[in-house]
Amino acid sequence: MAQQRQTSRQQQASRHKQRSEEENRLRSAERNKDWADDAAHARTADDPRTMAPRDAGGRPSTGERF
Repeated sequence: MAQQRQTSRQQQASRHKQRSEEENRLRSAERNKDWADDAAHARTADDPRTMAPRDAGGRPSTGERF
């Protein structure tokens, strides 16, 4: 009976350690984001927001009138 309790405690301690290690990995990954992570969230070519601004005629525009 005592051996079962000890085994159960060891399993709980092991699970707790695994959980805390996973949490540490997630926190570390969040802190260590790099340019590749940002690039993965960038707009794609088929996203309509990537298009240049258009004038009333539908032509690309820089916003200046000549």
